[in-house]
Order: sequence, then structure tokens, then C-alpha cells
Amino acid sequence: MIHPRLQALARRVVEWLVAPLGATRLDPNALTVAGLAVSFATAFVIALGWTVAGGVLVLVAGAFDMLDGALARVRRAHSTFGAFLDSTLDRWAEGLIFTGLLWHLEGVDHHVEALLAVLTLIGSMLISYARARAEGLGIACTVGFFQRPERLIVLGIALLGPPWLLTGALWFLAVVTQLTAIQRIVHVHQQIEAARSREPG
Repeated sequence: MIHPRLQALARRVVEWLVAPLGATRLDPNALTVAGLAVSFATAFVIALGWTVAGGVLVLVAGAFDMLDGALARVRRAHSTFGAFLDSTLDRWAEGLIFTGLLWHLEGVDHHVEALLAVLTLIGSMLISYARARAEGLGIACTVGFFQRPERLIVLGIALLGPPWLLTGALWFLAVVTQLTAIQRIVHVHQQIEAARSREPG
């Protein structure tokens, strides 16, 4: 997981970049939807086998993921629906990107890598679901070795390199996403047990 200080620094930099947009009427939700459109284009490009262009677009899609939240903070335009839309479209976008990657990998007969892409996507969805379900129970659950921004950065960089780099990245992502999902399950269990131990008698 990215160090909290680096996360805070990245957040400040992105807020500085979007500050000029704060004076406009641009809705942060519009950036969220635009990010989904970029992810759709990314999936299409990767499916066609244009992996370098796909890697660039993966990183651009990741940037959109930060820009909408930064614009909402700059404009003080946080909303419950905006948070819901952002989380939902993030899952949609990641699913699209990995579907495009799976199509490409199967097309070049890289069946092991295709399986790793599926495992990564399963792990990614479990990570998101674990957080949502935990928060539905009133338990904060943001722990994790490797969350969505880190996953997109690794995938984007891997697509820019030679095939062996993508293979290594997919092995890495397939493992760490499962570990992060398990980490969140353990965290929620610990929180529930800790709360139970504090109950009287």
C-alpha cells in the first residue's frame, strides 16, 4: 500500500492541478463518467493488441480516478450520490480494462496470463465488496497491501514494457489482490471480536 504521506502529497498535487476547474461549472460526476469512457476505450485498444497505447490509457484512466475526487474537494461539492457513482463506475471501469486484457491474452494463446487476469479481477472485486460490506456493518475497512490506484499503475507500466513484464505483473497482481481481500476479512473479524470483548458481561 502507498505510504500515507505519499498519498497525501499526491492528493495535494492533484488538487493543485484541478484548481482552475474549480471556478468552472464542471460537475465532478462528469469527470467520473468521462473516466469510464476512457476505460472503455482502453479496453478496446488493449483487446486489439495495442498494448503500449493501452498502457498509456490505463495510466490516464487512473488519473481520471483521482481528478473527480480532487475536483469535488476543491469545489467542496461532495455528495452521497457522487461517492456512490464513483465507487460503482470504478468497478465497471476495472472490469472493462481486464476484459479487454483477457481478450488480448486469449487471442495470442497466453492462457496462463489470461487466468491470472481473471484471478486479479476476482481479487479486485472481492477487495471492493469487502470494504462495502464492512462499512454496511459500521466497520471502517480501508486496509490493504495493494489497492486500485496501485493496481492500475502496475498494470499500466507493465503494458508499456516487453511481454515478460506483463506476465510478471499479472502474477504479482493475482497474488496481492487475493492477499488484500484476505487481509480485509481478517481485519473485519478482528474488529468484530474486539467490539464483542468490550460488551458488558
